[in-house]
Amino acid sequence: MSALAESAAPTLNSAQFYDQLVAELSAKRDELSEAEKSFGGFAPLGREELIEWLQFQCWYEREAAGFIGSWLRDTPESEVFIGLCRQVADEGKHYKLLLSHLQSLGASMDGWQPEPEWVAWVSEFYAAGDDTLERVAAHNITGELGAMNAFDGLLPRVPEATRAVLNKIIPDEKFHVSLGRMAVHRFATTEERQARVAKRAWGAFELEQKGRLAFERRLREKGAAAEHAPVVFEAKPQWVCQVCGWIYDETVGDPESGIPPGTRFEDIPDDWMCPECLVTKDDFVLLSV
Repeated sequence: MSALAESAAPTLNSAQFYDQLVAELSAKRDELSEAEKSFGGFAPLGREELIEWLQFQCWYEREAAGFIGSWLRDTPESEVFIGLCRQVADEGKHYKLLLSHLQSLGASMDGWQPEPEWVAWVSEFYAAGDDTLERVAAHNITGELGAMNAFDGLLPRVPEATRAVLNKIIPDEKFHVSLGRMAVHRFATTEERQARVAKRAWGAFELEQKGRLAFERRLREKGAAAEHAPVVFEAKPQWVCQVCGWIYDETVGDPESGIPPGTRFEDIPDDWMCPECLVTKDDFVLLSV
């Protein structure tokens, strides 16, 4: 029997508790300033702003893969364990997508350092938690709902190439939210557990807003906040794997496999393989120009 599944006197229905908590978090988000609601406010992101956000997000995804992976040996609830295994893989995939996109802008993570608020929020608070419920309450409820909220605000404000990357990530974020919901539904069955879930969720919410305000401060210090010139990408062909659906975008390339941004599909070595399913170039077809 899992550590959270032992019998205890139930209080509020756990599904109702979850719905109420999410509704309260959503209502509180509606009261926030523009800077707290979405990175960079609501104006189109200029080049420097976009690079800063991509660097932050690359760091976030890598941190998430690390601390979620560290939970696995201490997650006795089998259904949550399986979901977290997938989530670690998702965070790694997101890191790769975002890093490749960052490199397509001629930028990298070299020398980049997080703000103290980001370390306190992501590296320390999210990584903590005494058990599965406390961990998913902070990250898979507040954190992933916050990420989806931020993405909704970012989609209209970023170039089409960035939007394409985010649209590859969003379905995974929805799964991460559903994993948190499932854990609460099944295991937040007592007043004490629900109180711990709520405390962790609201703690994460407070740190999230501090983290977004730190992003605004960083932009001001760099003098990037006033730059809203659109980021222009040269349109290049995309090729889709017929086996797994992975898309090779010539703008992005496949830097992890040694294929730099801008490499034409026909110039990729014949022994190159799809990063997702390991088939060859012969299994790719032209998607768009």
